[in-house]
Amino acid sequence: MRTSKVIVGLCIAGFLISLYLTYLHYAPEELDASFCNISDFLSCSTVNKSSYATLFGIPVALIGIIGFVLLGFLSLARLMYARVALFYSSLGALLFMLYLTFVELFIINAVCVLCIAVLLIMAAIFSVSCYSYGRESVRFVREMKFE
Repeated sequence: MRTSKVIVGLCIAGFLISLYLTYLHYAPEELDASFCNISDFLSCSTVNKSSYATLFGIPVALIGIIGFVLLGFLSLARLMYARVALFYSSLGALLFMLYLTFVELFIINAVCVLCIAVLLIMAAIFSVSCYSYGRESVRFVREMKFE
């Protein structure tokens, strides 16, 4: 139960940051005045205005909101394989966040401070799920039979 509480707490933090980033995406006049525009390199505005801020027309921050809700639900669910789904979902989300960070650093040439905060939260969620459910999740995949 302690693992669930930690993950839910992290999901709430990630949800709130993603909610703010979604708000900024839909309120461009607020985006330029945001506190996270520190310099030309540390600029949420530059990142959020780039073509990488959406995926299939959906703001990446909105995908983050949905993702944190899903991860929070999986951490509390008492469904069969919920822990396995949590482990692999958090792995996928972390890989996606690492891709976005790579894009920020090497393509956009600007970093969103709040996006880095979301990356760190995602890394923490994956670390906790890996520690608690990693062996079980890897064993589950190894034992799958495709016949």
